[in-house]
Amino acid sequence: MPVEFYAACEGYNERVKEQMMITRYSTYIIASSMAGSKAVGSIDKIWPIESESKSLPAMTKERYEAILNRHKIKIKK
Repeated sequence: MPVEFYAACEGYNERVKEQMMITRYSTYIIASSMAGSKAVGSIDKIWPIESESKSLPAMTKERYEAILNRHKIKIKK
């Protein structure tokens, strides 16, 4: 598989993770302002983050082709 594909996936995953962290913090700030920081507690109580030890399933040829097919279909529409 091309290196560009892996780089694009890695960049996408980092962007999604960063957006999730921003949303998580915003949620905590809003909850703290509405209920008070003592009532809310820590940010991990509101939005716990799973450990990053989970490994992603290996990329197979079928999954790769399915991704390419979905991309081609979206471009044609």
